[in-house]
Amino acid sequence: MARQVIGMQGVDLWRRTQEEFHYDLKRFVFGLLRGRNRKPSRRQVLAGVNLSIEAGEKIGIIGPNGSGKTTLLKVICGILSPTRGKATTNGTIAPLIELGAGFDPELSLVDNVIYYGLLLGIERHRMNEHLDAILDFAELQDYRNEPVKTLSSGMTARLGFSIATEFRSDILILDEVLSVGDEAFQRKCRERIDHLWDEHVTILVVSHNLDFILKACDRALWLDKGSIAYDGAPQEAVLQYKLRVEQQRLEGTGRPAMLLLGPEHADSKYAGKLFAFFDGNRHLVLDNNWMSSNGLDDTTALRFSDETIDRIPEGEPVGNLAAISGG
Repeated sequence: MARQVIGMQGVDLWRRTQEEFHYDLKRFVFGLLRGRNRKPSRRQVLAGVNLSIEAGEKIGIIGPNGSGKTTLLKVICGILSPTRGKATTNGTIAPLIELGAGFDPELSLVDNVIYYGLLLGIERHRMNEHLDAILDFAELQDYRNEPVKTLSSGMTARLGFSIATEFRSDILILDEVLSVGDEAFQRKCRERIDHLWDEHVTILVVSHNLDFILKACDRALWLDKGSIAYDGAPQEAVLQYKLRVEQQRLEGTGRPAMLLLGPEHADSKYAGKLFAFFDGNRHLVLDNNWMSSNGLDDTTALRFSDETIDRIPEGEPVGNLAAISGG
């Protein structure tokens, strides 16, 4: 029987705006003297989120900037508490969110590794045992006794990644961290993530790389304005999300929103074919004139594997077959 490791019931979260974060005593006094004081504002970041995640699931989270993706992860990790509703987890969590955000800039790398590990719930003696391995992976042995403030932002992120992935956790949280450091280090990161991906670890990953979501995840959440707009198959989540983006782009033009799909490999069984996606179905495009009249361009087609295309329901062809046959 599947075991639930993450649960959210009716979760709402209201947060202060950036303006309110800067609303300190000095600003209050100056505002009072100038007669410009106004009540700081708040906005709703998550709205009515219901979610159940079982052990071992690999879940991609997509959506535009500001849709609540990172906030959702922070609630799951316990960094933020819901304003309303309930969020529960069952198991150890390795959160790779804002790598290095928990470091003390005045302490040495060694002290920060120990401290960071304690925050993750790992005993001091275990952190000491893994200290050299963590610094070696981050390529920071030469800085071990230097304060963290001497590191660049990229080096700090490397250290955070190394600590968080050194130990096997039940739940791995990834927030756009697959581009840490230079190309060589990114390759090391991907290899380590691939290893964790193969184990029975529950993984939640936020990424704007939709191709990665399609290939690596078995479930996807599309967040829109703090709510889950879709929860299910990755290809459907990506298509519905891209379709919404296209609808917003075409607002006021009177043109219907649709996407152009094509195979990603030359040896595909769909080689040479393009499909228009609308009404939840893929429609074989029979001629280029139909594409042009609907504002579609084959250079912007979304490329999918045959397996992904097969999972999209097939609709009636569009265009004029005579335009191809010459009839």
